[in-house]
Amino acid sequence: MKTIKKINWLLGIGILVFFVSCEKEYSNENGSAADPLIVGANCRISKIVYIDTVGIDKGMGRLEATINNLDIVTRITRYDSISSTIELQRDITYRNDTVYTNPDEYFIVDVNKRITRLHGLTDPTDPASLEFDLFYNYNTAGYLIGKDYFLTIAPTTPLYRVNYIYTAGNLTRMTVTDLSTGDLDVDADLSYYPNIIPKRYIYIFPDEVDYADYTQFFNFGLKNYNAVKKMTVRNYDPGNVVRDSAVSTFTNYIISRDTYVLSVQMDSMAQPSIPALAGKLSFSYHCK
Repeated sequence: MKTIKKINWLLGIGILVFFVSCEKEYSNENGSAADPLIVGANCRISKIVYIDTVGIDKGMGRLEATINNLDIVTRITRYDSISSTIELQRDITYRNDTVYTNPDEYFIVDVNKRITRLHGLTDPTDPASLEFDLFYNYNTAGYLIGKDYFLTIAPTTPLYRVNYIYTAGNLTRMTVTDLSTGDLDVDADLSYYPNIIPKRYIYIFPDEVDYADYTQFFNFGLKNYNAVKKMTVRNYDPGNVVRDSAVSTFTNYIISRDTYVLSVQMDSMAQPSIPALAGKLSFSYHCK
């Protein structure tokens, strides 16, 4: 997330948005042989393809997870279709309750495979950078309601706190607070389509940046009940002064008959917390 990079700056070590309004349709993408309008039972997103819809439709890239027959993610790959290069590829390994994304960084899961902690680097490109620990907090209903950031060398004093507020099962407000000053670092407001209730759609955590490639393929609690319509994100300078802001909208939802999102138009600018470029997003699913 952006806050991790700010930790680097504060220690001398080293959100734009997009998405929609909406028309609800049906499509034969992701269909089964029995019914091309049905995705299947107990399915989850395995690939996001993003397409430039300005002028001639052209694939810009994709993010995909390799998921085995035990429903375990074994590899995550991000591919740039413009340059025909792999931007990221991580083989995911498991040891008891630990999910390694590389030798230096890992997630900790509970008995339900829900993420409870991230151990990472303040600069993921530098293995020698300072390490941090991020703790995930859930409410009794199962929603992620907050995160606390600690430097590993100072495990008793949190640096940043993320709070998520839900309304009717949807994340509608987010704040990131610098606990050393009490100032806002980032905040966000979100709205949703009341008539679109998708099955196992994307996670949206507007604060996430550095680890957004992993968010869609692991368990971070319950997902939003409705389909996101609009997201506004603001970044702050010290003293709660707005530095910049970005507004994104989601339009033209294409929905399967069994209510999985097959595609959506993401308008405006790219948002780091959503692992795709602005344009049309198409989703593929892995079913148990």
